[in-house]
Amino acid sequence: MIHSLFPRSSIRSTSLHVPSLARSRPFHCQRLPTTLLARRTTMAAAQAAAAVQDGGAPTLSWWQRLRWRPTSRPEALFYERKLLDMLRGTYDAYDVKVGPSKEEYIHTVAGGQAPGADRPAFVAIPGYSTGSSFLFKLFDGLSAATRLYAIDLLGTGLSGRPPFRVRSREEAEQFFVRSLDAWREAQGLDKMVLMGHSMGGYLSACYALEHPERVQHLILMCPAGIGKQPADWQPPARVRNPWTVRGQMFRLATWVWDYNVTPGSIVRCFGPWGPGLVSKYCRSRFTAQQQLNEAEVAALEQYHYHTLAPRGSGEFALRHVLAPFAWPRAALEERMAELDVPITFIYGEADWMDSRAAERLVAAVAKHRDAKFPADLKVMITPDAGHYPAIDQPGAVLRQLATACGSYLPPAAKEAMLAAAKQLPAHGASLGDSAEQLEREMRENPLEAAAHEASEL
Repeated sequence: MIHSLFPRSSIRSTSLHVPSLARSRPFHCQRLPTTLLARRTTMAAAQAAAAVQDGGAPTLSWWQRLRWRPTSRPEALFYERKLLDMLRGTYDAYDVKVGPSKEEYIHTVAGGQAPGADRPAFVAIPGYSTGSSFLFKLFDGLSAATRLYAIDLLGTGLSGRPPFRVRSREEAEQFFVRSLDAWREAQGLDKMVLMGHSMGGYLSACYALEHPERVQHLILMCPAGIGKQPADWQPPARVRNPWTVRGQMFRLATWVWDYNVTPGSIVRCFGPWGPGLVSKYCRSRFTAQQQLNEAEVAALEQYHYHTLAPRGSGEFALRHVLAPFAWPRAALEERMAELDVPITFIYGEADWMDSRAAERLVAAVAKHRDAKFPADLKVMITPDAGHYPAIDQPGAVLRQLATACGSYLPPAAKEAMLAAAKQLPAHGASLGDSAEQLEREMRENPLEAAAHEASEL
């Protein structure tokens, strides 16, 4: 998103108690009386729902209108509901407590039938700087075939923003893995199909590595962190000389990455100009091929702003998990070779994530075990899509998901997913996320390349 700065249906609230995320405490889930968090969430949700019905945004007090950052939870829930109400299905939005502090909760959007033997629990996790409703185009198809849970990981999206005090990659991964498992336990799920996009894919894989018995099927959509940085990798020759303008820009890009200057940091710094910055990004990225109509992009740009503008938390994991320019500090292709969980990859045809790393990984896994069903150990490519295939070509992605999950879905459920896919038109090719485009940006403007990568993880 920040690369654009540089030149060139009702809502309900549930509060469930689970123990602290500290290592020393075991998990014991129980439903408690309504807490202050639940009351505040209920009030915000009710205000947002009423505003949607009235056709306007939530009413703000005079002092709220004087904010440097024009954001609030009622506004965030309002624009989430605007997106959800554009769908055919009915979706509940609620918060699930995953720890004792008031900020330890995971925001959840749920739809479809209750999970059972023939309806798996399908958990969808968005990328680094987005909320779960960035996947909203898939919701009707997924909820027709599964019990869908689309969640914002702790510290991101519309979930709580506890202080992020980790100091290592391992601690950063555990911040998300422990809270996700607390969410799973609070929801009463024994196993789940786990689908993660981009950085959400990386963290989903981290969860599967620690809790393989809880993952029925791991679906990684354009995942970050799969392939390791080649030993002989070097930045383009034009940026290696520290005495040139581009060389200084490259070093500045590396510095801001390592010092946790994130897309959210930039948006918060811009204060009242932040919504315009986000709008510019969303419209340039998601309307060029008519992926979203005017009503959809108008709601998405507002929703996206309200998921970026709250105080920083989980976003600060970026520098611990990925080195500058999105190279993983501990590549998953070196950690997942013996994972005994079915794995399916989905990439956009013009995705800047490297699908060849996934092909190497599935080849390594195949040396240790056979495929558990036809879509296991498969790498699927979505034609005419970039790094956001769920927006670029949602119909094609739903067909791929129907194939990926077809071995354990009832025939009627698979047909329902395919029927939903037919309702979504194909769009023109989306090429702005390609690796070639990012390489050009690296040569011409390293700051732009770093910002592009950070904003699309």
